[in-house]
Amino acid sequence: MWMFRKKKKETISGDKTTVSDKVAGKIAGVGIKAQRLFADKMNRLFMNTDFKRLKLILIGFCICAGGYSLYLIINSIISPDKKQKAFEVQQVDVPKHFNKSGDESVTAGPMVDEVTWQQIKDFRHYMDSLKQNKKVEYDSILQARPGLMDSVQMLEQIYLSQQQK
Repeated sequence: MWMFRKKKKETISGDKTTVSDKVAGKIAGVGIKAQRLFADKMNRLFMNTDFKRLKLILIGFCICAGGYSLYLIINSIISPDKKQKAFEVQQVDVPKHFNKSGDESVTAGPMVDEVTWQQIKDFRHYMDSLKQNKKVEYDSILQARPGLMDSVQMLEQIYLSQQQK
């Protein structure tokens, strides 16, 4: 009884194959079948050939293939067309941070420069003047941007902590 359960589990897992797996399997099957047909034809062709003749055919094939490869290499080096370079050395594009581990890019924390600090001071002064003179505009700005003054205060604290270091 346990044998049937195991087979049932195997067939269930076999059903989970995707369409791409099935297509890949069929393509591989066609490739293997083509290889098998080629091998069978070559076997039939050379079955009655004696060993000495097979050696000569192999040597001839190696000489022809090697000679053609040598011709291509020599022709590419010594080509009459000087505009077409056989071998061209190009500069390799090296990434800027190829030798860095990544720790260098981590900064100690957020930074506020002098220009931003001056803008923060000017904005703080403007908001304080609105708070004293035009309370309605001040309240409408804070309603539209509820965390605005908290952000300004945080930027001021970051700048002051930078100055202490």
